[in-house]
Amino acid sequence: MFNMKTKVLTVKEIVQIEEKTEKEIGITRKILMENAGRSLAEIVFKKLSNYKDKRVWIFSGKGNNGGDGFVAARYLFNFGVPVKVFFLGTPDNFTQLSFTNFNILHKMNIITYSVDKLKLHNFKVEAPILVDALFGSGIKGELKEPTSKLVSKINESKKFVVCADIPSGLNPDTGEVCGSAIKGNITVSFGFSKKGFYINQGPEYCGEIKIVDIGFPAFFYND
Repeated sequence: MFNMKTKVLTVKEIVQIEEKTEKEIGITRKILMENAGRSLAEIVFKKLSNYKDKRVWIFSGKGNNGGDGFVAARYLFNFGVPVKVFFLGTPDNFTQLSFTNFNILHKMNIITYSVDKLKLHNFKVEAPILVDALFGSGIKGELKEPTSKLVSKINESKKFVVCADIPSGLNPDTGEVCGSAIKGNITVSFGFSKKGFYINQGPEYCGEIKIVDIGFPAFFYND
């Protein structure tokens, strides 16, 4: 196993590396998502050792960040964790990779809930550990309802939050909050660190930063 060097990159640089990894090397985004979701689940599972209540709730968006959450849910389920998944939008609006992993959850009888159908004013966050996989690095503009309301509920719950790749609502390049954002206890960054983690409001919202290897070729770290 090669020793990952921490590289702090912009979103544009990370997208370029993802494209080269898929088109030139043949490591698809499907493989990267699988590795990301598994790494996320392993960190959450390790953190569960501190809790008597072993429940985990995962909040997923319709993009590939949500897909990372769906993969993590599957691994946590296989680890024997009582896991529930709350998703934004409708499956027909998911990205292809996200939709594929969402369907797997249903075939495995993993419990999922539509956020749109929840009565958020009465919604109580109960699980001791939450996973934020609502929005990733591609976020644009401020979070809107019902997402902003959900973010408020999660932050007000004071539960332990693990963010997938980046706290939802935080600009990965500038470290600025897009109206509202998830306050994470741990941010699990996939492959590379992001510039916005370390400037402006980034440190306040990211919490502890863990960078995990999801399969990018080693030369991207040594370049």
